[in-house]
Amino acid sequence: MLRLLVSGAAALVLSGAGVHPASAAMHATAEFESGATRPVKIAFLPPHAALLKKKVVKAEEQIEESVEFSGYLAASVRAEFAAQGYDVHVLTPEEVSADPELQELVLDADRRYGEMLTQLRTRLPRQIGKRRYEAGDEMRVLAAKLGVDAIGFAEIQIYAAAAGASAVAILTGFGSAGSSTLVSVSLIDGGTANIEAFFVPPVMRRGSIAGYDAIMADPAGKIAEITRLTLRDLPKVDEAARAPGESDEDVLSDVESLLDN
Repeated sequence: MLRLLVSGAAALVLSGAGVHPASAAMHATAEFESGATRPVKIAFLPPHAALLKKKVVKAEEQIEESVEFSGYLAASVRAEFAAQGYDVHVLTPEEVSADPELQELVLDADRRYGEMLTQLRTRLPRQIGKRRYEAGDEMRVLAAKLGVDAIGFAEIQIYAAAAGASAVAILTGFGSAGSSTLVSVSLIDGGTANIEAFFVPPVMRRGSIAGYDAIMADPAGKIAEITRLTLRDLPKVDEAARAPGESDEDVLSDVESLLDN
């Protein structure tokens, strides 16, 4: 079963405004920026979405809306990457469930990505340029099966505090008052399993991101707007600049070797 709730690690990465340079929306390797490792074909796993409403005594996840919002995020991510010329496909939960082998690979890749985000939280996004984060063989196998250059991940967390909970947070100093929207998009190279690019909304614009009420009034439109802001620094595809990768035979051999181990 694909998880819908954004991991605690991811939430901490996204919510820590002090982690990112003031204007940064994209953290990437130099090779991604130059085009050498910038993918042409990308497969995104089904996006993760969480809609959390905090009451005075507990936080409550709204499952039905979370599923709906993950669909809006999928459409928005697909549109933004396609607009820059990428050959992009966003896997649906139905596609994954219909193929047992794919389902296992997606679950493994999803788990490994969550582990990598924990490292990213500890070492900060600026370490991406130093290639400190590697997602492991699971990502290479999945990319080879799907025939893509990179595996993508997209997440959104929408948090709202009820009036009573906001008052308690203010009076006690614990928790968060008001609402917040947290988004991230990542690209993992299918050959090296390194994270090549990590996108978050620029810090100086985060206060203008739609809150809970605005999103609930127009979820498709507001999620598209948030995604556009998050991916504002996404460069255009550049197939000519991309460095030659392994041949199909080499990739197949590597995958068979990994599966045999």
